[in-house]
Parts: sequence; C-alpha cells; structure tokens
Amino acid sequence: MRAYVEFAKKAFQNNIAYRADYVAGVINAIVMIFVNICIWKAIYEDEQTVDGVQFKILITYVVISFLMQCIYAMDEYHIEYKVRSGAIGLDLLKPMSFSGYIFSYNIGILVFRVVMQLIPALIVSIVLFKMYPPFSLSMAIYFLISTILGYLVLYNLNFIVWISSFWFYWTFSLVTIKDAAVMILSGALLPLWFMPQALVDFINLTPFASIYYVPITIYLGQVPMEEIALVMAKQLIWALGLFIAGKLLWKTALKKLVVQGG
Repeated sequence: MRAYVEFAKKAFQNNIAYRADYVAGVINAIVMIFVNICIWKAIYEDEQTVDGVQFKILITYVVISFLMQCIYAMDEYHIEYKVRSGAIGLDLLKPMSFSGYIFSYNIGILVFRVVMQLIPALIVSIVLFKMYPPFSLSMAIYFLISTILGYLVLYNLNFIVWISSFWFYWTFSLVTIKDAAVMILSGALLPLWFMPQALVDFINLTPFASIYYVPITIYLGQVPMEEIALVMAKQLIWALGLFIAGKLLWKTALKKLVVQGG
C-alpha cells in the first residue's frame, strides 16, 4: 500500500512542477464555464425558464459539470506509452499490481486537480457566476459520495479503453470516441432534461448517466431522498461491473503480451 501512495505522491509532484499548466488549467475551466453560460443565456434570451428548467439552476448545473470535468481528467495515454516503449515489461516484473499502480498514479493527478485547480476555480465561480449552494447539507454529503462513485465509473471505463493499446498501436481514435460518448451521454455538456425521452431511457441502461448527471442532480436536490440510495447503488454496480470487465480484459492482454514476448 505504501508503494501506491508513493506513486500517487509522485504523480502529484510531477503535475505541480509545471506551474504554467496549473494556471492554464484554472483559466481554461473558468473560460469554458463562461462561454457555455453565454451560450445558454442566448438560448434562454429573456425567459426565466425553458422546458420547466430555471436559468439559475441550469447555470449551477453548467458550473458543477465543468468543475467535475476538471477533476475527472486522467492521463489517457500512460498505458499506451508504456506498451509502445516496452516499459510495460519492466513494470510487470516489479512486485506490485500494475493496475494498482495506474490507479494510484491517476489518484495523484486527481488530488492535484482538486487542490490546485478545483478550489481556485470554485471560488471564482461562486463569485462570478452566483451558482446555487447544495440543496441541503445531507445532499452535499450524498453529492460528494456520488461524485467519487462517478469517478470510479469513469476510471474503470477508461481503463478498458486504455488496455486496448495491447491490440491497437494508436488508441487516439478510441479515446476520442469514448470521450465524445461520455460528454454527450453523461449529461456533461447537455443536461438529460433537454434530451428526447427515448434517448434518456437508453442512457439509463448505460453507465454514462452515473458519471455526471446523477451527482449533479443530487447536488441540485432533484433526486428524491428515498431514491438516492437506489441511484448510488446503481453507480456502485456499474463501477464494480466495469472493474470486473477491466480485470478480465487485463488477463487477456497479459496472455497476448506473454505470447508475443515468447
């Protein structure tokens, strides 16, 4: 366990070394929030509500979504680099779990983004965009738990895509397709409120809604108290299901590596 903590610390230190990237990340998050608010303001024009959704609630949704995107960012090509460079062979010889190493590495990135980017961006967003506070203290706690579960769902989904580097020389196209699917179907860009019901029903059968939409709607108090346990259980099931799928694919990838390596 101590080794994995050290990997996380190393990832944190590597990110903090590039201070220009840190400042650019904060500015980028604020600019993206501002641009999207301007777009939605143009859509709403002088109306206070569209399809029953108040403009201020939508603003809060947009702010939280982009702040979550800031901390959900991961190193998409770390495994691909190791596979293509051959460093994966040395990593597998070490007395540790490679998947555990990858997870701890991304946790280090997560901690960096929470401390160095999320907090400044959140303070600026509260002042500039007048976002609503959590619906209640209990909803704030549920939101934090749901956000962690959403991160695990996204991480395990990403891990499956990353492992594809054992079969594909370049994973850029797969990562791009996956990112587009996540951004559209998870409610990160467009809240599911505005989507056709048939599409929403389909999305609810996938893990995508568990990543962004569920945590944000909990924050806004739009999930009834009696349903919170159910939606969070669904998040947990998706996280575990994708984790198991990733483990199985990882075993297949190791066999492929052994066969090719002789």
